[in-house]
Amino acid sequence: MLTLWSRRSLLRALSLALVAATLTACYDDPFSPYWDHGTFYLLYANNRPVPATVSGGIGPNAPRLDVTRGTLTLRRDHSYQLLVDVREWMAGGQFYETTKVYAGRYENEGRAIYLSYFDERDYYSNVMVANWRDGRVEVVVPNVDGRQEVLCVFIE
Repeated sequence: MLTLWSRRSLLRALSLALVAATLTACYDDPFSPYWDHGTFYLLYANNRPVPATVSGGIGPNAPRLDVTRGTLTLRRDHSYQLLVDVREWMAGGQFYETTKVYAGRYENEGRAIYLSYFDERDYYSNVMVANWRDGRVEVVVPNVDGRQEVLCVFIE
């Protein structure tokens, strides 16, 4: 049978273990207030390793659009910058390289983050939703080639 002193010690140890586990979970959650925000690097575009062809490319000299690299930078002041580098191949073998840039403010709720941005064709703000899954940030980036959305997976 446990004495009064050993019951208090056991309760104190269990309480400390619970607090430690809770704080550890908060530090692991990328969008918690305790998490150190930073830069994530593009790993996959439409579930293909980068560089990846995301549209076109039927035949050897067919026009196509490749995503070559990208970054997502989250800052402590709730601003962000998302860059996606794109290479557009023409039918004759020439190509043009551009960078799609999104920047603005973000809000987070649990493991979801809402990235606000303005599209050059709209008069109002739009939102991209990013999700944290198994150490990766997944977000569907709009208008990569002027119309097409691309699922981008970033890692730290």
